[in-house]
Amino acid sequence: MTDGPYRRNANEPSEARCALCGETFILADPNDLMHFQRRDGELCGGDGVPFRKYIIRRPNRI
Repeated sequence: MTDGPYRRNANEPSEARCALCGETFILADPNDLMHFQRRDGELCGGDGVPFRKYIIRRPNRI
């Protein structure tokens, strides 16, 4: 059995940081960036800011 249909596209963000409360949360839908509920159970409603993809470069490569 493969996990092909369940894989995310490499270009889609999977995590975001809430601009209102600062918590990191997993995006259920990459098109909907709203943070609904905090970890302690309170409702939030802040906008999520997705993390940018980054590459770790090794400057001293041979």
